[in-house]
Amino acid sequence: MSAGVDVRVDALGGALHSDLGDHALWFRPRRYPDSLALSIIDAIFSTGARYATVENILDRYIAYRDGQGGDVAVDGAPELLATFAEVGSPGAWAQDIGNRRPTSTTPGAPLKAEAVKEAATRLLAAGISTAEDFRSAADSDALQVVRSVWREVPGQRSGFTWAYLQLLVGIPALRVDGVVATYIARVLDVSEDDVDGDLVSGLIVEVARRNEWDEREIPMAIWRAEQRARSSGSR
Repeated sequence: MSAGVDVRVDALGGALHSDLGDHALWFRPRRYPDSLALSIIDAIFSTGARYATVENILDRYIAYRDGQGGDVAVDGAPELLATFAEVGSPGAWAQDIGNRRPTSTTPGAPLKAEAVKEAATRLLAAGISTAEDFRSAADSDALQVVRSVWREVPGQRSGFTWAYLQLLVGIPALRVDGVVATYIARVLDVSEDDVDGDLVSGLIVEVARRNEWDEREIPMAIWRAEQRARSSGSR
């Protein structure tokens, strides 16, 4: 690496230590890259919530599907939507599986359970049934269409959950638009236009190597730190 890149690696490494704290305590969501259903639930319910709360929802969904003899590890949008049809409504789904948190603090905002149903419906209509469909879209221009579809769901306009959803289904960090690149641009004090996928990937890989970290954990931890800062109003 050049001296210039070394400086950037030092800057990112220092920022991660400062902003994310003890590596042992970093945010580490569950891994289920072949379950689009769990990824949708996790992405939508994780904003503005303790992850333990999200894990409880995931556990209830898993228990519900296990009771049906389903294979939650590969559940896609159709299987997720079927659970809404079975319990009767998003309100009933919120009661039995999710919770009654709204998508925003705006009076009358729809429940996150409603956003989960709408997200699954919109993704399915866009031809995204499974996590593999999502990853295939990432290899083509179709991902921008999927991005637009996702951001039309109530409460998902900012792009925070879009970035997280991509990480959950296994899209490499260098190809995830939004949160990670924004964070790195701020750390390096450069324009986001100067932070491309190759730079994101190179910096993350080198910081992980130097610190003996799992490089996959860095984008997730950045996402959570940025989400918390946003929720507290410091971003």
